[in-house]
Amino acid sequence: MLVAAGASHPLAEAPDANLRDLAGEAIIGFGRRVSPSLHAVLAGMLGAEGVSYDPIIEATEYATILGFVAAGEGVAIVPASVRTFQPPGLTYVGLLEAWASVPLLLLTRAGEPLPLVAQALDVVAELYTPTT
Repeated sequence: MLVAAGASHPLAEAPDANLRDLAGEAIIGFGRRVSPSLHAVLAGMLGAEGVSYDPIIEATEYATILGFVAAGEGVAIVPASVRTFQPPGLTYVGLLEAWASVPLLLLTRAGEPLPLVAQALDVVAELYTPTT
């Protein structure tokens, strides 16, 4: 997980951040209605460090969240996979809490894997290394 911050935000200068650094920050993210499970995971992660997760701006996709962050409206906690999205004015900072992660799930219908789905599962199994 990474912290996304605008280029002029104080966290943008830090090599790394911890979740406590987000106390009092305007957080941009997914609302409870849009993604209840992600909202719960992020609220739990931040809550464990005494920080509340109550996004001041709620969005439905990462591109929108990162656009608001780049515009200086707040910060966001995002998966490392979005690092490839680099709008002007956006900086990513690593989190010091190695335990801070969000599970990625892949669901398929049992008993009837299509050939393309089966190939995708093979690639995921080859690349994925469980961390827990």
